Amino acid sequence: MQEAIKNYLSKHGFERFEPKAVLFDMDGVLYNSMPNHAKAWQQAMAKFGITMTANDAYATEGARGIDTIRQIVRTQQEREISEEEAQIMYDEKTRLFHEMPEAKIFYGVRALMSKIKTSGLQIGVVTGSGQRPLINRLLTDFEDFLDINHLVTAYDVSEGKPRPTPYLVGMKKAGNLEPWQTVVIENAPLGIHSAVAAKCFTIAINSGPLNDEILLAEQPDLLFDHINHLSRIWFELVPPVKPNNIKLGSDWEENCQTIINYMLTYHRRPSKHRHEDLQMLNWMKYNKKRLAHGKMPLQRRKQFQQLLDIADKYRRINQYWTLKKAQKMAATKVENNKETSVSES
Repeated sequence: MQEAIKNYLSKHGFERFEPKAVLFDMDGVLYNSMPNHAKAWQQAMAKFGITMTANDAYATEGARGIDTIRQIVRTQQEREISEEEAQIMYDEKTRLFHEMPEAKIFYGVRALMSKIKTSGLQIGVVTGSGQRPLINRLLTDFEDFLDINHLVTAYDVSEGKPRPTPYLVGMKKAGNLEPWQTVVIENAPLGIHSAVAAKCFTIAINSGPLNDEILLAEQPDLLFDHINHLSRIWFELVPPVKPNNIKLGSDWEENCQTIINYMLTYHRRPSKHRHEDLQMLNWMKYNKKRLAHGKMPLQRRKQFQQLLDIADKYRRINQYWTLKKAQKMAATKVENNKETSVSES
């Protein structure tokens, strides 16, 4: 693992590797959806006189659908089509895809995301998809790890993969990060090419039928045959963050995200009873007062409200468990009193 990091730094001329975010591709990385996509592509394109194999679908996965269609029409039919015409063809592919069984989340994805949070990193998704149902499913399935502000779709870019644009946008959404602060997890040649072109530390997962050599030709920094294998060794890449190692700096947005990550990782709010939490707690109190008095800049309010919502969620959870614990203690006390009364009589 350390050798891969060393090679990455040398390849791009960076001085350090300090990841703050992990950007996932969606199809073939989070969901085992590529078999369905391959079938839908083949069936839809056949209706328009285009031959597309399963390997073609895997090889072009990650690109915007209309870009794939325009390229394949250019190659097979030697003509140019407009985005509007390509969209009509892509809509047919989308219709067929949604008639198929819902793809399952890959085993190991949730465990990996939990470890990433424990490492103190943000999580984002960068997908070439523009299908609203899939985007909504992402936000539901991974609501503990992902929000819409860290999601890049076909609607956010004018140039899709293999251009670096999608991952550049992903880094921007994560807080204007540098490439050496970003880890990308991809499964397709075009997506790997895009991430490497953006100079991110790129991990390839070969979840499809393509040979490893096809993925390695795009020069990822690491290659795994299953995302669960990456999950097993994750802490070798980015060690877990201990609560007492969390310190706030001068950057407001970064401080806010640090506290959000803390709560999502340790499933609790900062507490006045924990010395290591006092800096975060005081920061929250100060900013709550600024918000209440209308002194918080408008551009900060949305992120801070997200923090308050998460804090309220864990306040209610903690109150619930405190109540259950008190009820259990009270019930135990009653039982003990009964036993004492019986023994005395």
